[in-house]
Amino acid sequence: MRPSGDTPRVSRRRIAVNFLTLASTNVLGLIVTILISVYVRRAMGPEAIGQVSWATAAVAYLSVMVSPGLLFVGQRRLAQEPASSQSMIALVLTLQTLLACVAYSFVLIAASLEPRGPIVSVLLVIQGATLFATAWNTGWALQAHERMVAPSLAALAFNVLQLPALILLVHGPDDLTLYAILIVALAFGTVAFNFGYLARQGILRLRRMRPTLKGARHMLREAWPLALSQAALLVIANSGILLLGFSNGDEAVGQFASAYRLMLVANVVTAALWNAYFPAFVRTENSPEQAVRLSREYLGLLAWMGLPTAAFGWTFGRHVVELLYGPAFAPAGRFFEWLCLAIGFNFLNYGIVSALVPWGRGDLQLKMTAAAAALNLIVAAVAVPLYGPWGAVAAVFASELLGLALGLVTRRRLHLFWHPVLPAVLPPLLCSAAAVAIIAALPATLDDLWWLELGGGAFMVGLCMLVLERQSLRYAWQAFRSR
Repeated sequence: MRPSGDTPRVSRRRIAVNFLTLASTNVLGLIVTILISVYVRRAMGPEAIGQVSWATAAVAYLSVMVSPGLLFVGQRRLAQEPASSQSMIALVLTLQTLLACVAYSFVLIAASLEPRGPIVSVLLVIQGATLFATAWNTGWALQAHERMVAPSLAALAFNVLQLPALILLVHGPDDLTLYAILIVALAFGTVAFNFGYLARQGILRLRRMRPTLKGARHMLREAWPLALSQAALLVIANSGILLLGFSNGDEAVGQFASAYRLMLVANVVTAALWNAYFPAFVRTENSPEQAVRLSREYLGLLAWMGLPTAAFGWTFGRHVVELLYGPAFAPAGRFFEWLCLAIGFNFLNYGIVSALVPWGRGDLQLKMTAAAAALNLIVAAVAVPLYGPWGAVAAVFASELLGLALGLVTRRRLHLFWHPVLPAVLPPLLCSAAAVAIIAALPATLDDLWWLELGGGAFMVGLCMLVLERQSLRYAWQAFRSR
């Protein structure tokens, strides 16, 4: 325990630099990802996309077996004890490599049974190799040491390389297998760079790396609640896709998965903010005053980013999908509009619940996430066979609403660095609602100029943020300029 008089050192300058750098590279990466998604969907069509999306969802369930919360535990320990990097990284890599071998054997067995035909089975075998990319991921160690800028630039570079490779080699549904191979190969490029960067920074000595299981039992005991939380999140993310594959076929999977994956694009913001704030949250665990201040700041930023995104997505979603993917994916546009509303709940959920992990209360996150996942699975199991993709949309809504409600009640009742939520949430909510109301009042003849309406609405919300949050924005800009 830290002595009561020893205030933890939190560098908001470093948080700002890390967040702004990560956000900038993530935005560029997001643009590339969208371009890749557009090209692939226009080239291959809904049915082929449905096949690859189903295989991806199936493999994702096994990823929790490969990395059962170990990355979060390792990151938390390194943030507290940076000198233990060599032994901690070796332990995590050893455990996850062994688990990846077990998980991939399950993939091979499932593929041999051909649950959804030979093409999907081949995709399972190929995409299952990403389990080893997950096992050898060392980004968590770089985040713990707050060395995030160069790796984020490298990840952007590997992402950019995908686009010309796909344009040259993937031209239709017949190239589906090649598309899966390219994605897997480039995933290992990021893994290799991170290893090299850790070595150059002196954090890791590759020649001294040896497999080890010393401390594995204690680490697994600490990680299991996080592993179950990850499994619950995977249920929420993939249950609708998997059930649609059996009840409605590849076309329905392709439409819903395209809408859902486009909705998840917004997570680039939560990921950047989470990576920037995680070490600071760890250091404030024993300083309630700083923890409350940091939590309020974190929730406010998420609200300003998530609520306008949800509002404009709900208003213009169908236009965005048609522009990106073409008329073949028109049904996905309707699903996307309603899924966008879940973005707002997801961002607030992140702001309320995610801080529990660096504060050492992963057990509470587990209970809340497990309850949300159980509700998601129940709703999906009942609604998907009856209503198809709309049942999957309803399941996503149900889980996000329950997770947010449980997070609010738990933190307030247990006084876990609790602070009033409305002061952080109400300004962006009202600004977003006002912008959407003005747009809705415009004549229908202007619908063809939706992109202009979107730009005007975004300008209104940006102006509100500039007026109401000018001090925070000024500080972030000064911190970025002085890096």
